[in-house]
Amino acid sequence: CLKCYDFSLVDDHAAQFPRHIVTSLDQLAYDLTSPWDSETEQFRAIFTWLHHNIAYDADAFFCGNVQASTPESTLKSGLAVCDGYAGLFASLAERSGLQAMKVTGHGKGFGYIPTESGGPVPQYQGNHAWNCALMDGEWRLIDSCWGAGAIDSSGFRRSFTPTWFMFSNAEFGKRHYPEDSAYQLISDEEGGPVSWEDYILEPEGPLLFNDFHTNNFSAQFVQPSTKNIQGGTWTSFHLFKLCEHLSTAEADNFVYLISLPDGNRTPFALNDSGGWSATVFVPAGEGEVSLFYVTQINGKDAKGLTVEEYNAAVGRKAMYFGGLCRWGL
Repeated sequence: CLKCYDFSLVDDHAAQFPRHIVTSLDQLAYDLTSPWDSETEQFRAIFTWLHHNIAYDADAFFCGNVQASTPESTLKSGLAVCDGYAGLFASLAERSGLQAMKVTGHGKGFGYIPTESGGPVPQYQGNHAWNCALMDGEWRLIDSCWGAGAIDSSGFRRSFTPTWFMFSNAEFGKRHYPEDSAYQLISDEEGGPVSWEDYILEPEGPLLFNDFHTNNFSAQFVQPSTKNIQGGTWTSFHLFKLCEHLSTAEADNFVYLISLPDGNRTPFALNDSGGWSATVFVPAGEGEVSLFYVTQINGKDAKGLTVEEYNAAVGRKAMYFGGLCRWGL
C-alpha cells in the first residue's frame, strides 16, 4: 500500500546527494535510483531529492519575472517554480529508465480564491505543472513542487509533504485539473473524468495544516467536509487515517481535541469505523473551530498519551499543541 509504505530508507538515501556535489544529471539519476528494485522506490528517491535541493523561486514568482528553465538550469540554480520541478523530475526519471511526463493545468494552490456559491463559472486558466509516472504498472500523479514545501506572503517554506507522492488520482484531482483531461487518470468507479465546472465549483473544505498530512490523516474523509460550519447546533467531527493499514492504537497516536471559540476542548474517541470522532455543541456566533493534538506533556513526546491521562493533566502539567485543521463559523 503506497500510503503506509515505509520509505524512510529511500528518503534517507536521497538526502545524501546535496546539489552542490552533483556533477551531472545522468550521475545524479543513477545515484538516486540504482539501489532500488521497484519503480515506486526509484520515483520516491527523485521526489525526495527535489525537496532537499530545489527551492521555490518565490522572488521571481512575486515579481512576475519567471524565466523559462531547463533541467540543467534548475540543477545549477537550485531554484524553480512548478514547471522547473516537473521538468527536472521528468528528466531524472527518463535518465533512470523510468517513464514520466510533465502535465500542465490548473492547481488550487497559493492565491486560489474559491468561486462564490451561485457565481459564474470561471474560465479555465492554466497556472501549474506536475507529473504523471508509471510506477510498477500503474500510472499515478505526483506533485514534487507542492511536496517540497509551500509559499505564503513571506516567501517559500521548505516542508516535506509526501502526500503529494501517495495520493490516489481521485484525491490528487481535488486540487489539480489537467489541460488534457486524459491526464486526470480517474476511473469511472472513482467518479471520473471530472468536468472543469465540477472541479472549480467544488465547495472548499476545512483549512488543513501541514501536521494534518505528516500525521497521515485523510483529507478525503475528514468531517465536516466544508470550510464553514453552522453554529448553534450539535456537530459531529470525524478524523481518519490515510488507509486502513495505519495504526489507530493509542501507543502510536496522540490525543486529538476539538477546540471551540469559547475555549472549551473536547477529546476525540475511537469510533467503530476505524477513526476518531467527537460530537459537540458549537455555539452560535463568529469565530473558528480547530482540531488540535497534544504534542508534548511536561517536555516529553505525547505520543501514546491516553485521554484519561490528558484529562488528569489539564491544569496540572505543561502541554504543547499542534494544529491539524480549522473550520470557520
